[in-house]
Amino acid sequence: MAAMAYLAKITLTVAIIVLVSETSNRSLFLASLFASIPIVSILAIVWMHNDGKSGQDIAIFADGVLLLIIPSLICFLLLSYLLRNGWDFYPSLGVGVLATVIAYLIFIRVIERMGWIATQTS
Repeated sequence: MAAMAYLAKITLTVAIIVLVSETSNRSLFLASLFASIPIVSILAIVWMHNDGKSGQDIAIFADGVLLLIIPSLICFLLLSYLLRNGWDFYPSLGVGVLATVIAYLIFIRVIERMGWIATQTS
C-alpha cells in the first residue's frame, strides 16, 4: 500500500510539472499562472494530512512557507533582471539560485532569532 501511495504522489507531481512545461508552449502567461499557484505546498499539505500530521503541524508548515516566500523571490527578480540585461541563461540561473540560497540562510537565522519560526513537530 505504501508503494502505491508513493507512486501516486510522484505521478501527480510529475503531471503538474509537465502541465506547466507544456502550457508554456502555448502561453507563457498561463504557464506562469499555473507555476505561481502554490501547488507544491498544497500537495505537501494534503500528503501531510493523509499521513496523519496534526492540524498544528500543518499550521506550522503553512507559516514557514508563508515566511519563506520572501527570500525565494530573489531568484525570480535576479533571473529576470540578468536575462533582460544580456546575461546568458545558465549564469543568470546560477546567480539567482546562489543568491536565493544565501538569502534563505540569512532570512532563516533572522526569523529564528525573532521567534517567528517553529521548528518542532508533534
